[in-house]
Amino acid sequence: MNWAIWAERLRVPICAALLLGAWQLVYALGVVPEKYFPSIPTIATAFWAMLNDGTVLSAWAVTFGRATVGLIGAALLGVALAIISDLSPVLSRGIRYISDVLQPIPPAAFVPMAVFMLGLGTKLYAFVIILVTIWPPYLNGVAALAGVGSVQLNTGRMFGLTNWQLLWQVKLPAALPEIFTGIRYAATISLIAVIVAEMLAGRDGIGFMIFKKAFALRTPEVFGLMFLVGLNGVLLNGLVNLLRQGLTGWHIKMMERPE
Repeated sequence: MNWAIWAERLRVPICAALLLGAWQLVYALGVVPEKYFPSIPTIATAFWAMLNDGTVLSAWAVTFGRATVGLIGAALLGVALAIISDLSPVLSRGIRYISDVLQPIPPAAFVPMAVFMLGLGTKLYAFVIILVTIWPPYLNGVAALAGVGSVQLNTGRMFGLTNWQLLWQVKLPAALPEIFTGIRYAATISLIAVIVAEMLAGRDGIGFMIFKKAFALRTPEVFGLMFLVGLNGVLLNGLVNLLRQGLTGWHIKMMERPE
């Protein structure tokens, strides 16, 4: 029996069981008043009620769709900026200054400005999500493209590749594994950004539901929706991993190959 394979398969269920067990233990000890920290069965009952009336599924579809589309847009633009930065040192410095200014700003700070400029709707979510999510793919892309080994580049030049061919056939494939590390991080930021935007300026989605339930003091429903957001993060991360394995499977096999 291969214990490593079983440990990998059971990792998620074991972690989930530990989290739920710790939650129930805190509830049983009465560390926090019950109205602010309900038990797992109470949360599950409240969530099941929302699931039965269909509101959760529609809100989930809206939020997950926004996060996914925003992540795709941010990943494409981030990689494009990384390529531009690799081709032009002058533009690279300019883009880096913009990154240094915008990256530390939290998603909530962009929402009022986006509402004034774009109103409520799809443009608002796309603007906020992409603006805060674009930087991990960009920064990882810049570092990965700059870190391609001279042996690979010189070998490509020996075969007569032009600078453009070196970029597309050598540098970009070699940089993809590290770029996907940035995209995985961006997936989490994308979900945070869409929840914040829905809470502050939304009329639907999970973020809007959390905001509405919280002000109605429906604590079990709020915690149930928070667990759903966490599951959304796992699902989005899993989709990124599937795409990563499809595009950079060769790198994963090389990393797993015994010395």
